[in-house]
This record gives sequence, structure tokens and C-alpha cells, in this order.
Amino acid sequence: MRGILLGGLMLAGLAGPVQAETATYNVSFAGIRAGILAFDGSEKGGRYAVNGAARPSGMLKALFDASVDTHAAGRVQGNSYRPANAREITRDDGDTVTRTVRFSGSGVPSYTRTPPRKKPPEHAAPAAQQKGTVDTTTAAYAILRDRPAHLACKLDIEIFDGAKRHRIRLHDAAPTRNGLTCSGTYSRVAGFSPEDMAERVNWPLTMDYEQMSNGTMRVTGLTFPTSFGKARIRRR
Repeated sequence: MRGILLGGLMLAGLAGPVQAETATYNVSFAGIRAGILAFDGSEKGGRYAVNGAARPSGMLKALFDASVDTHAAGRVQGNSYRPANAREITRDDGDTVTRTVRFSGSGVPSYTRTPPRKKPPEHAAPAAQQKGTVDTTTAAYAILRDRPAHLACKLDIEIFDGAKRHRIRLHDAAPTRNGLTCSGTYSRVAGFSPEDMAERVNWPLTMDYEQMSNGTMRVTGLTFPTSFGKARIRRR
């Protein structure tokens, strides 16, 4: 609730119409239901604010009943995002972990974790070297939100989660009967062990868009391979 209020207050004082969007997605691995992703985003005057949530479902819920709630805000122009701040709250079996990140004017992230880790991850990439990245909430919003046709399948974004740096590229749009299919690539960039990097660096992605009556492209699904089997994210 606090994240929704902060986002609304940030956007309220800016000129121009508000573009608002809400979406919910089912997540599965190897055909087994694993979770639900949802976001509520707004854009106005070149600024965005988004609240997100993740919950386990199906078989995973019986084994892992954690919840994640997030918020991010910053500037946006087309497919270019410059976050200002973000927050992620994870609740698991009575324990709560809060991760916050603030970005400097030049785009360098600074992460805080409450409670702090007893020791940092062994191969963590230094935050000071991650200029130009975005937080995970901003990345999910950028990937899954509705897009005008000229921006669909044209995303190149680098994400830093506080320890690892990732890159996602969407390109090569192919028309379908109802919209577009994009090819893409997920890449490990930094913060991974030498063994992880030697195992594999790049994975293919496939994104499906449906064209709405106003010409806007809406994400209906995202598919990519993982070590747990093929992952599918499907709009509900």
C-alpha cells in the first residue's frame, strides 16, 4: 500500500495524462505451475512508478510459501529506463528481508539489505561498477508491459540485482496472425562464479505479443530454457 501511495504522489504533480496498466502472469517450469507475477504501473510526464508482487502457486506453494512485494520509480523514454529508487520486501516463514536501491544521478546503484548478510556472496559484482543498469522490478515492467508497435521487440536492458548483472535483449520481430513473436537472448554478465560462466553464458528467449484493437502490442507469453526445464510466463 505504501508503495502505491508513493507512486501516485510522485506522478500526481506532473502534467499530461497518466498511462496506467495492470497485468497478472502465471509462471511454470517444465509444465508445472510455480507462481504468479503481477504488476501495477503508471507513466506520466516521462516518469514511471510500478508496484509488483510474486507468489508461489501449485506444487511450489506447498514447499516454498514466500511472498515478494516490490516498488520502483524513475524516468522513462521509449524503451530507455533510468530508475531512481526501488524496494523489494521478501517474507518467508516469519522472516522479512528488505532490499532497497538508490541510483545516483549518473545511474550508479547503491544497495542496502535489512537485515544485512553475514557475508557477501562470494562472486558478487561491485555495485559501483554497475552504472547504467536497472533494478529487477523496473526490468520486469519494461519486459512485460504493453508497447506501441514501433517499440515492440526492441529492448536491450541490463539488470543488477545487488550481486549479479544480467542482460536481456529482444529483437527480430516476426509477424503472426494475432501480433508479433520476438526472438531474444538472456546473458550472464558479471557476479557469477567461473563455473557458471564456463557452463553457459547465453540463453534464447521467445516473446509473444497480441495486437490490441488500438494497435498496442500486449505481451501474452515469454518462454526460455532453465536448468529446471522450460520456463513459461503466460498472461492470465
